[in-house]
Amino acid sequence: MRDVTQGRLLLILSFATMILYFWAIFLAPQDAEFLGRTVSDWALIIPVMLVVYLFLVVVAWIGWAMATTPPPIPATGKDPENKEKKGTV
Repeated sequence: MRDVTQGRLLLILSFATMILYFWAIFLAPQDAEFLGRTVSDWALIIPVMLVVYLFLVVVAWIGWAMATTPPPIPATGKDPENKEKKGTV
């Protein structure tokens, strides 16, 4: 697919999702339940849960990177550049 076609598809899908989300929160019938909760409840629960999980995945990834990164190599105390600078002063 070309970029223009993909862009149009994303635009249409995002507007359709916005309309569906608006319907689910404000216009869905209150007597329609799924697993003991209304459609409006699920429309709020799912995005909040996704944001919380995304945050926790980022925190876990940072923790994994910190845990698996090797420590820096300690300095030996000998720096030939500093000796040259001291001799010219």
